[in-house]
Amino acid sequence: MSINYDKFVRKYIETNREMLINISDQIWEFSEMGLEEYKSSALLVKTLKESGFIVEEGVADMSTAFTATYGNGRPVIAILGEYDALPGLSQVAEPVQKPLKEGTPGHGCGHNLLGTGALGGVLAVKEAIDAGVARGTIRFYGCPAEESFNAKGWMAVNGLFDDVDITLTWHPGFLNMLNVWSALALNSVVFKFYGRTAHAAGDPHNGRSALDAVELMNVGVNYLREHMISDARIHYVITNGGMAPNVVPEFAEVWYYVRAPQRHLVEELYERVVNIAKGAELMTETKLEVEFLSGCYNHLHNEIVGEVLYESMRNIGHPKFNKQEREYAEEIQKTISPKWMDAYTRYIPADFRELATSVLSQPINNMIVPILGKGQSAPGSTDVADVSWFTPLGEFGTACFVMGSPGHSWQNTSTSGMSIGHKGMLAAAKVLALSALKFMNDPELVEKAQTEFKKKISETPYKSPFPEGFKPPYHRLKKSTQN
Repeated sequence: MSINYDKFVRKYIETNREMLINISDQIWEFSEMGLEEYKSSALLVKTLKESGFIVEEGVADMSTAFTATYGNGRPVIAILGEYDALPGLSQVAEPVQKPLKEGTPGHGCGHNLLGTGALGGVLAVKEAIDAGVARGTIRFYGCPAEESFNAKGWMAVNGLFDDVDITLTWHPGFLNMLNVWSALALNSVVFKFYGRTAHAAGDPHNGRSALDAVELMNVGVNYLREHMISDARIHYVITNGGMAPNVVPEFAEVWYYVRAPQRHLVEELYERVVNIAKGAELMTETKLEVEFLSGCYNHLHNEIVGEVLYESMRNIGHPKFNKQEREYAEEIQKTISPKWMDAYTRYIPADFRELATSVLSQPINNMIVPILGKGQSAPGSTDVADVSWFTPLGEFGTACFVMGSPGHSWQNTSTSGMSIGHKGMLAAAKVLALSALKFMNDPELVEKAQTEFKKKISETPYKSPFPEGFKPPYHRLKKSTQN
């Protein structure tokens, strides 16, 4: 039966490859920021409606979020799609840095590929349901603002994953591999200080500097670094420090990310950061206001779902790149620091080092990489992690970028808009569809994944990272990135 599904999926995706590439390229050209993906989400919604999906738009009070459902009964298989871009990464599809339009967003994380690959996956499953070779429900989740907000977690706490049995997702990368790494849990928070203005030379004694409070807070947090676990991360940027040096600033603010390998560690560290802010408030006789922007969890990768995805990857095979694409990749590699590999060596097991050296020396990955990184945490954060606390979830990546290409880079934008990215996307669509069909036609497999999932969440139940009464602060999120 798996061979038949394999052939079915391949035929559907290859027959519709030009349609999927066209959609991906349109979203690449739109390059819309998080919560502003109006054209991108509308294009996906239109395609899904025309294919017979029941679409619910504006879910969880986010205008560019939606769900699209086809079929009926169980299992309910979710496939996640994203389509937001990153600021300042506009780039033409060429191997030299050249903005398409100076200063505008670009798909430096490949979300034009991500959302369209997910679309191809659900459309292939829909075709299988219509052909009578699959039973159950397939659902596409249109997830905005992955770069700036825990939109998926916000959708989850609003009940949108309550009936889902299995969740599948993927992400463009420079390796064809199953993702078993966790991700850092995170809080994204702005600390605002309100003081009293005064002439900085004429009557400074009457002023209470909000900027002093920000700087004292930062000093305190920097001393805290000695007394936190080595895997935690704190970073900040002063987003408002006053208007002129001869005016005591009556308002200043600093934006912080607090990260750690588990959610409870973030909460503990965050409480200490807040206490430092309160100390700065007291020292400067200012008033502190804390604006919580977003928070997300660490991953709970499901081993059963991961095994199915990995088997499907091996069935489908890696993207096949031609001579012109390898030459394109070689040109881009000339722009990448030769030290890029240093960040990845700690994830490579000793018995994989020799093969890893061979793989990582290629301009583009041309194999399915053995599973590595289990039990480790990647250095970034993602809202996919929150979904993993609501349903059994598995994630994989395909080669859409040049080997060693930095995350969130013009190099990624470049290959996201041409055939290297297209081929990785089409391979991902096939893997998603094949994996979904395996679950839809094997109730025991679904049950095994559910049993593993329930055991894991019983050990550490999910607690919403959003404070009571929280509403997404859209005015902030449209300008931010949290990965």
